[in-house]
Amino acid sequence: MLLLDYTQVQYCQVKGPNKTLSGLIYNGNTFIKAKSFAKEELEAAIKECREEYLDHPERTNIPTLLIKEKDSVGIWMQDNRYKLDGTAVATPADQVIESKSNLDTSRISIRQLALQMRSPESGLEIKTRRYKIKLYQRCFLGNEAIDWIVKQSKVSRSDALVIGQKMIDKKIFHHLVDEHGFKDEPLFYRFYEDEGKSIWTDKLV
Repeated sequence: MLLLDYTQVQYCQVKGPNKTLSGLIYNGNTFIKAKSFAKEELEAAIKECREEYLDHPERTNIPTLLIKEKDSVGIWMQDNRYKLDGTAVATPADQVIESKSNLDTSRISIRQLALQMRSPESGLEIKTRRYKIKLYQRCFLGNEAIDWIVKQSKVSRSDALVIGQKMIDKKIFHHLVDEHGFKDEPLFYRFYEDEGKSIWTDKLV
């Protein structure tokens, strides 16, 4: 595992067998993002990278990078099935991050998007969920929120992660026990407006 700053790698669009997506080039090899963390969760990212990627029997031989980006920390795995898209020019990382920031602030209203996310007709599936023996009322999952933002706003998953974190920063929703930022994982989150609502108005899983 190498711990790098985003200025040390080259971000680009890459083509795989069936799709084109965002990737990066380092030392002539192509890397695809495997997981993202909020920027303040560097230690958690290092721990997970070691446990889930470096010590994993099927992943231990795959070169892995941990990239400190402007708004997040990413785990990137080498995947040379993807090649640089000849129609897209590789772009320095700081320009890519700036582009994401412009997209988030100029085209997307965070609070309007949050209202749509809570819509009973077309928003997220908000319901009571069970973890082990405990029930958690009116929750949604982080990875399902990413799916919804990507579909609704026509952005990448990394952009959606930034948008969701901004919602947390603006106190729109939060991780149930406030142990995590916004993650592309099946973690439980709740809108502050739903705090204290009755379990009897909820669906149960």
